[in-house]
Amino acid sequence: MTERHVVLITGAGSGIGRAVAEALARAGHCVYASLPSTAGRSKARADALRQFAVDAGADLRVAELDVRSESSCRAAVDQLLLEQGRLDVVVNNAGMLMAGLTEAFSPEQFAEVLDTNAVSWLRVNRAVLPAMRRQGRGVLVYISSTTASIHEPFLGPYIASKAAGD
Repeated sequence: MTERHVVLITGAGSGIGRAVAEALARAGHCVYASLPSTAGRSKARADALRQFAVDAGADLRVAELDVRSESSCRAAVDQLLLEQGRLDVVVNNAGMLMAGLTEAFSPEQFAEVLDTNAVSWLRVNRAVLPAMRRQGRGVLVYISSTTASIHEPFLGPYIASKAAGD
């Protein structure tokens, strides 16, 4: 590793987000692995990430960040900046999948998927970009999905939300 980066990953409780968080932490970077909550249903995931950090001797910290809330995004980023003084990389990974017949989704359900998978990037970026601009550097990474181009059945809201980010 040539340089140790401070990295924030949204949706790091499982799947690609967790794999990226663990890989970057193993590589020696300071990783803030975020979840919408560190209690309730998410407690086991938060605890597993903390245990990974202990077992691997890695600098991985669990952060509470709900990408559907601008105030949560700002609070998490403010805390990270208070602790680290900088933020080098943001991985916009948080996502939500609902499957079913497209006509069965209510407008509210469709909006929830779109908000989590596409609009959330704007909230996170609004929280991180001022600091990155002050630093004169920073990298934004966006995790999307191949379903936006291959159109799997029963994933209408998910496909639309991922296509919005592509």
